Amino acid sequence: MNTTSLGWRGVLARGDVWPVLAVFAGILAIHFGSLGTAFLNDDYLFLEQARRHGLWEALRVPDGLDNHFRPVSRELWWALLTPLSRGEPLVFHLAQFAVFFTALVVLADLLRALVPDRRPAVPVLAGVLWFALLPFQRVNLVWASCSQDLIALAGVVGALALYRRGRNRAAWLAYAVATLAKSSALPLPLLLFMWSWRMDGLTPRLALARSLPFAAAALPWAIGEWTLRQHSPAPARLAFDASHLGAAFAHMVQVLAGIEHLGGWLRSWADARPSIVAFVLLAVAAGWIPDRARARADGHDAAVGVRPAAREAAWFALAWCAAFSVPIWPVAYSWSSYYYTLAAVGGAILVALATSRLARWGWILLAGGFLWWHAAGISSPAFALREDPWTGTSHVTAFYLERAAGLSRDLRTALRRAIPRPERDSRLFFATLPSWAGFQMGNGPSIRQLYRDDSLESHFYSTYGESTAARHPARFLFWNGVEFEKLYEHDPNPLFQVGGDLLLLDRPLGAAWAFRRGLEEGGDRLDLLYWLGWASLWSGRREIAERAWKEWGAVDDSLGRVYWLRRAKGSLERGDTLRARRELVEAVHNGIGHPVSHAMLGMLLQRVNAKYAMLETRVAAELDPRDWLARRDLVEALIAARLDEPAAAHLARLQAVRPDWRQDSVTARLASTLEARRPPPSGIAQFHPGGRR
Repeated sequence: MNTTSLGWRGVLARGDVWPVLAVFAGILAIHFGSLGTAFLNDDYLFLEQARRHGLWEALRVPDGLDNHFRPVSRELWWALLTPLSRGEPLVFHLAQFAVFFTALVVLADLLRALVPDRRPAVPVLAGVLWFALLPFQRVNLVWASCSQDLIALAGVVGALALYRRGRNRAAWLAYAVATLAKSSALPLPLLLFMWSWRMDGLTPRLALARSLPFAAAALPWAIGEWTLRQHSPAPARLAFDASHLGAAFAHMVQVLAGIEHLGGWLRSWADARPSIVAFVLLAVAAGWIPDRARARADGHDAAVGVRPAAREAAWFALAWCAAFSVPIWPVAYSWSSYYYTLAAVGGAILVALATSRLARWGWILLAGGFLWWHAAGISSPAFALREDPWTGTSHVTAFYLERAAGLSRDLRTALRRAIPRPERDSRLFFATLPSWAGFQMGNGPSIRQLYRDDSLESHFYSTYGESTAARHPARFLFWNGVEFEKLYEHDPNPLFQVGGDLLLLDRPLGAAWAFRRGLEEGGDRLDLLYWLGWASLWSGRREIAERAWKEWGAVDDSLGRVYWLRRAKGSLERGDTLRARRELVEAVHNGIGHPVSHAMLGMLLQRVNAKYAMLETRVAAELDPRDWLARRDLVEALIAARLDEPAAAHLARLQAVRPDWRQDSVTARLASTLEARRPPPSGIAQFHPGGRR
């Protein structure tokens, strides 16, 4: 058993300090850009929860996600750092770096204890460097929410270091903290048992007696997780499928090989751009690495104790990799490479063992190779989209986060220009945002942080409705690729336009609320009442629809309807389309539930007002589902407007009505267009190298 103290002087031999500092400087150079990354996605939820509730309320109030019980890395971590950061990410990133480098120091101590060679500087540095350059470490440092993985890492390797030194109480506490940071730390007691048995030479009975009390350290996590799953509205889904367990182990091998995107990993080597500064710093470390004679003369490993044989160390490393891959089993359906942060410690041991006879000059070649390998691993511009345990691409990659951070920064800056100071209690609704931008989530914690105003909310445009907008001031914006533009800012009837858009997006409840709000604000009653009727009907509220149409002036007069239809046909024969449109409106007044008038009106409006044309065509198609020509016109117009989701839904209904739809060249062309626009069947988003969009 190693009884040396735990600290810089305890975990590092005298000759190791300077090369380790040089290597750490190289690692810092590689990851330095992470310090400038903005908050992303979940970060805003945790930031807002901490800001609103403070430190003492942090544990009592559920966190923003409420999907896992992780009070140390969520409530406490964010509650402690938020007042210091004043809502800015730099303090969080500095804290992440501190935890990360602390974990590397303790990892170096573990490697020194396992490397059998009497001059361990090169293998220890190799194991630490490989671990620090794994592509997912960039995710751990770029994303503030990944503090959970870093805290769990530091807690686990720290607990093992303390356990090796006989400081069981401190080790127990470190392990408890690790489990409350992330449940991936749970397998540690098994590894402690193996250490006592195989490394310290205790009998299995004594090893079990020493390690078993650590299982109790996981009880607070178990109780908290069970309670959360009883009361949380959205606990994380767990899938204990046998094939998912196989996927978890397969991805462990993939991740330890540094492969984020299996399909593009080999190509990414050509795009890799290793850091020259980091290489120089790592090469400098070779000058301080002691040779064999100096290591012996200095008593290089005097404090390490008896090292286990390489074979035992290798089996321990493999057991570590396997044990810490098991917690990924229930969430393998949405696996990401950073899930394997703890499993990678076993990989670092294997790397150290493999390089145990490497000379200090071989270190320079090894460092250069690792840098290129790291650069290749983060160069694949791709990330997985769909839930699939066997997809070869990580769902969260460094590329995904850095792209999202850049887009989010641009969008936030543009929003400030478009709306410098929104009215209190405003609701902002965003249309046509870039895909996977990490800008809008939940009900707008990022917007509240941007404007420092807790009364604000933001939502996607398609979610407009009574629950999201109520009677608050509403602002509608769309992204034109460069700036935010205010939607319908100068339109005299903006809520009518919003309601029309929502009908085309197949959101009739939201459309009905927009039309009602438009009526309350004194908008054009004829348009609003007419479309309030259709929105209410398609929402399943026929009585409201009939009241709206009655107030609009609709009557059921078949003679009047036929009369106005004939007049409209006559006007069309004479080429007077304006008069024909007016006469068709009269026909609708006299028979609102008959599709012919709506179909004709939709065709006549195509060159006058595309939105009105689509709306009337949809009415015709809904009133007569067998009218596949009207449905086809609607699909074509929706595709032209790039409303692909509702277009696909209406195309499916057309195909159901007309099974031989492939014989119609127009329908076949529309189906091909939609198919070409769909996300890739692989469920992987891929971009051109170097491109964010």
